Amino acid sequence: MAAPDAVKRILRAPMRRARRALFPEYESLLRNMGLAFESVTAAHKGIADLQEEQRALRERLDMTLRLAESHIPRMEELEDGLLEARRLNLRIAQLTDVVTEIVLPLHDRDIDRAAVDKLAADTL
Repeated sequence: MAAPDAVKRILRAPMRRARRALFPEYESLLRNMGLAFESVTAAHKGIADLQEEQRALRERLDMTLRLAESHIPRMEELEDGLLEARRLNLRIAQLTDVVTEIVLPLHDRDIDRAAVDKLAADTL
């Protein structure tokens, strides 16, 4: 193995001079390719990082959707309860109005007397 290494060392300097004479931009091209390779490697790493982040976000979204789907029946039950509470509150307000009309005499209310006089006698 020593012989091939010796041949390489003997031929390396003349070949380098010949390469510089024939292809003067060879070494700058090699440097540029090294830089390009580094930037491509960095880009690939960035893409891999983005793909990993996308996978993590997808897992979070799937988990959130599963949780939301499990809460849908409860949400519907709560909405039904809310509608029932609104109906009951409206009914209580109507009953309060009826009680107010029955309990408070007409002269104690803050009502326009002229409007009341215009009403038919059977409505009072």
